[in-house]
Amino acid sequence: MNNSDKYMNAEKLIEFLQPHFPNGIIQAGGQGTKFDVRVVDDSFIGKRQVQRQQVLNIQALTHEEWQEKQ
Repeated sequence: MNNSDKYMNAEKLIEFLQPHFPNGIIQAGGQGTKFDVRVVDDSFIGKRQVQRQQVLNIQALTHEEWQEKQ
């Protein structure tokens, strides 16, 4: 496995998120281990900022934390 297979790129991230927001606009920049992501979708109407972020269910874990969850 080479490094390009090991890390996600912005295009793959968008492809992963799009089915969850089929009518949304998804933008992502960066690659490897750091991304800036913007999701525009009407499913966020009436939700506070924290609730909107929770919809995406992003977890930022270290490798050690990830192993502990396995």
